[in-house]
Amino acid sequence: MVARRLLILFVASFGSLAAYAQASYDLRAATVTLEGYANVTAGWRADDNQLDSALRALVVHSFADDRRIGARLVVESSSEDSFEVGEATLLYFNDLGRFEAGDRRGLPDVLLGYAPNNFTFTGAEYGPASGRSLDPGGGLVTAFLDRELAEQIGSLSVLGFAAALADDQSAKIIFVPQKRAGFLGGLSFAPNATDQRFGALAQAGLTREWYWSQNVVRVGGSYSYASANADGIQDLHSANVGITMTLDDSLMIGTAVTYNGATAAGVTASINYNTGPWTLGGFVQAARAEGDPELHGNDRLRAFEAGASYRLDTRLRIFAAVYVFDFEDEGGAGPQRQQDDAVWMVGTRVTL
Repeated sequence: MVARRLLILFVASFGSLAAYAQASYDLRAATVTLEGYANVTAGWRADDNQLDSALRALVVHSFADDRRIGARLVVESSSEDSFEVGEATLLYFNDLGRFEAGDRRGLPDVLLGYAPNNFTFTGAEYGPASGRSLDPGGGLVTAFLDRELAEQIGSLSVLGFAAALADDQSAKIIFVPQKRAGFLGGLSFAPNATDQRFGALAQAGLTREWYWSQNVVRVGGSYSYASANADGIQDLHSANVGITMTLDDSLMIGTAVTYNGATAAGVTASINYNTGPWTLGGFVQAARAEGDPELHGNDRLRAFEAGASYRLDTRLRIFAAVYVFDFEDEGGAGPQRQQDDAVWMVGTRVTL
């Protein structure tokens, strides 16, 4: 079994060396950019391997007064799903900023490349930066757990990493103002959240960055409001605040807190270090949530992750990580009771 997994990683890693980098084409007043990724991860705790991949195209047309219109289409695939449209977005750019309409994450990420989202402050820099990731709430670790346990831990692991429903992919309208004096904001509205417990979803975020020498400090936060769409469910009010400090372009320290009122809260702290082709790091996390409202007690999660990656090429990275968790279902009284275990993973990240 171990030999088979290593063979899959070997073929995926070295076969990808022939892949092309991001491709951009100028067609008179329009620019077309194509890019993609493939992540393959093997978990020593489960028999299956996880594959996440995507291709995306960005088309931008310029016209008078430096105004632009465009569209972005993303086609994704995973171990559970065949290829499907993950995003279809229309874009409009002017002096105020960027306006978007389509199915995508609310608070903005970058249009090109795979940089971390500006409204998250902790993460696993050694893991995949696209698709399911090793970040808290990133979904890669829980892919190796039983479905029911994965859903419960997944809903907790986002707390302290981002505001609730930060990764919502429903149809929405988004506004990203121009970055000014280190400030970057974002607003979005969706008439119906992907989570069927909620209806309308509004999100807002603001960060500020300071630069000096080779150092950066970023502070800020985000807020999600969603109207309840089911009996027994309260309207969602979720706030996340955090700070990230990067020193000498190598050491990154971050911490963040999410607070959903009486129903849920969490805190996460991370540290990552880059030296040459190596990236080392980890995070610790503690979170609690109401869980099943018909049962007494709260779901609780305490987790730790550590990992390392090695960059073989500008497009290719191999990584390994271990995730250790202690989960209590309704304070130990729920169907899952108390679960503590570790998930070991090794994988490769390829950016095309």
